[in-house]
Amino acid sequence: MAGRNDPEEDRRRSPRFSCGGRAEIQCLPSSGIVIPGTIRDLSLHGCHVESSLPIACGARAEIVVRVNSASFRAVGEVRAIRGRSGAGVEFAYLSAGGKELLTGLITDLARLQALMNKLKAERREVDGESFRRELADAKAQAAIWSERFPFLCAISPAEDAGDRAQDESKGGKAAPASKDGDGDYPAASAKPLIVAVDLFG
Repeated sequence: MAGRNDPEEDRRRSPRFSCGGRAEIQCLPSSGIVIPGTIRDLSLHGCHVESSLPIACGARAEIVVRVNSASFRAVGEVRAIRGRSGAGVEFAYLSAGGKELLTGLITDLARLQALMNKLKAERREVDGESFRRELADAKAQAAIWSERFPFLCAISPAEDAGDRAQDESKGGKAAPASKDGDGDYPAASAKPLIVAVDLFG
């Protein structure tokens, strides 16, 4: 018989692993009613089961646990009630075959959990490194574009004034700027700038 330990103490000395599975519960002494349930987690000393009908805390029951293709039968005691339909069942008795099968299940679940934790940690590292690389690439690309096409950053008004002076020195006259509605001359004429850019050069 397993000792009557506090459920939280069982949780510390026997880690629980999330898993999916089915359960069939018969309260003892049996009335012939089988309560179906869903396994939420499993440990060497018990399980958390969600049942379609409430089970009283302290009730003894025979429970059949099915996880993947494995199944075993145990006599347990409801040690805690969680919510309206959740029950923490401590295994009080298992056969030798049941203990061996349960140990194998826990070993597989522990390996799966360790693998999932490793993959999550690696993904966080990769995501962080990818973000840093993309940020550095974006900064480098911005620097290249600013060097190749400085007019994209700013257009100097002095260039427009220089063009006018050059036209006048050749004997031509600069085209007078048109007045706006208030009778003032705009500082510079607004001309559309069309530039052919070879993005693959």
